[in-house]
Amino acid sequence: MSNRNASASAFGWDFQTNSAILLMLENIKDAKRVRVEGADEDIEIILQDHTKVYAQVKAVEKPDDTSHVIDKLTKALETLSDAAKKGDGSLFTYVTNSSNPFNNQRTLSYFTGRTHLFFDELPDVAQKRINEIIRNNGYTNLDVHKLDIRVIPFYGNDLKNRYKEIQACVNEFLGEVNVDVPGINTKIMEIWQRDLFQNATQSDTAISISKEKMIWPLIVLVVDKTAANDYKKDFNDDEIGEIERKYKMIINQNTMSYDIISRILSDQRRSKKAQKQFVADHWNDYLDIANTVDADDDTKESLVKIILYRILTQRQYIRDIKKGANL
Repeated sequence: MSNRNASASAFGWDFQTNSAILLMLENIKDAKRVRVEGADEDIEIILQDHTKVYAQVKAVEKPDDTSHVIDKLTKALETLSDAAKKGDGSLFTYVTNSSNPFNNQRTLSYFTGRTHLFFDELPDVAQKRINEIIRNNGYTNLDVHKLDIRVIPFYGNDLKNRYKEIQACVNEFLGEVNVDVPGINTKIMEIWQRDLFQNATQSDTAISISKEKMIWPLIVLVVDKTAANDYKKDFNDDEIGEIERKYKMIINQNTMSYDIISRILSDQRRSKKAQKQFVADHWNDYLDIANTVDADDDTKESLVKIILYRILTQRQYIRDIKKGANL
């Protein structure tokens, strides 16, 4: 493969991965799992009702290059039609970064910036072109009324520019779940880019990423970055500093554990006690967290309390994220 072709392929994979982030976030309430480079399509999102969103993703390296956009559209409609034979598709999506996906000047005004249009919303000339492609090639399994077109501006070697619309989509989601912690937006985007790219490289197409697995790193980041200082007044500064340094790994493991967080939040909710009272009354219920720690009883008590406080002080963030993602 030439350097030119390798570069184009890498760009296409990058666009595919980032398109999966956008599609997953826009379907987050109904989504169950996502697979990049699936058995049938570039992106497959399994919904709670067991139907699927099938997406074909086609990229152009230069935004003004329209020489192959109709070929790309035709190939996308072909595979979407094949996927439609499965009978489980609720939506069939064509995603591109071309601002002129129909190579027609009359449609340009419809695709300015990030765009999402269902078939019935497309200009007549675009609807006609799609119907012609379907009719001429026998792609009759595809119901155009389940078809939508997405344009995502995505180009350039400057990654900040290339990813700006994906970052904007991430920011919108964080706004919806009331997360306003500086720096988290970029960090979580990078985590999702890494995880979804790795998913695409796994040859077993049955391996997918659950919504829980996708959202959990966000909760972890929030708990870690916003660990409130309110609880620290209940400890000696030197004592808490030493414990947090010495047992950082154990603190991180437990404040990042889905099981531990769920257990603590459920227990506190059932107790109906305020945070401080709950910690004072029930910290010893969680001594199993410190079972492996070689320390005196006072240190273990402080360690458990730190973990409890760190999780409980962020419970509203956690609840908002879980509610926003329908977890």
